[in-house]
Amino acid sequence: MTRRLSVLVLVAVIATAGTGALLIARERADSASERSTPTSTGLALVTVATQGELLAAVVGSTGSGKTGALVVPPSTMVVIPGQGEATVGDALQLEPRAAATAISNLLGVWISDSATVEADRMAAVAYAEGVEIGGDAATATELSSMLSEPDPGGAAALQIVLKALAETGTTWDAGDLAEAHNGGHVVDALSAVEGENVVRLQTEEVAADVFRASPEQMTDALVAAFGGPAEVATPVIVLNGNGVPGIGEKVAERLIPGGFRVAVSQNASEFDHPETLIVVGSPDDVTLAEGVRDLLGVGSVSVSVGSGIAPVTVVVGEDFSG
Repeated sequence: MTRRLSVLVLVAVIATAGTGALLIARERADSASERSTPTSTGLALVTVATQGELLAAVVGSTGSGKTGALVVPPSTMVVIPGQGEATVGDALQLEPRAAATAISNLLGVWISDSATVEADRMAAVAYAEGVEIGGDAATATELSSMLSEPDPGGAAALQIVLKALAETGTTWDAGDLAEAHNGGHVVDALSAVEGENVVRLQTEEVAADVFRASPEQMTDALVAAFGGPAEVATPVIVLNGNGVPGIGEKVAERLIPGGFRVAVSQNASEFDHPETLIVVGSPDDVTLAEGVRDLLGVGSVSVSVGSGIAPVTVVVGEDFSG
């Protein structure tokens, strides 16, 4: 509640500040329409459809020389850009691009591609490869049952199965995927995973049944799976000031590849902002704000009231269409 009130107070101050804010820049990119959503990185989201909840693993490489897999427990809390806070399990129920953007936002790295693998298919592949669990050959039924366990059991099982498949040198093919965006990349990434680089994101129970990963836990997981990045993504508050549904997701698609993540995503107090405002609480953060403006292609940068939550606040105006 305190966090939400802080954001709402910030919105009110920004909306009424007028000339009280120090205007830094109004420059815009030559053409926002020429910008496009990044479509090629080394990471892909693999959603495993079980008889229980959906499971998630990010596979591939961030260019640091390691190819791995990072299992993200479905109970982990995540800010879904354009929608607000929910669990990873909730995010995986969205359409594939939105789900991948949500997991990208959690990790602070862009995930360009996605695919769904049925748990029974993964179990069959593992059985055909002679995967052993605890020193004994596991049947496809046993493996499928393991993957269908509720969190944290299912996430732990997915880590075990992916690690075993990687260690046996399993080669995946397009027929193993139920659906995919850029399936060739997903298949290549799964086939290239190295067993020692298969890790699971660690979380902490911060309240009853509320699990979060700290920035340090996030960084440790990214380094262990992919070799980095070791830098924590810069948090940004995104407020919908133009009333377009889901505009926060479009903002996230621009910002995440640039080293930012959406820490808060909600509506502004009003939907009549003609111009996007990028606000920082200190002149020292103007460079960050200018980086955000360059990624969005629109916006005025100003120094006003800091949120205490993130160094940059974006109030999305009518000039941003995504």
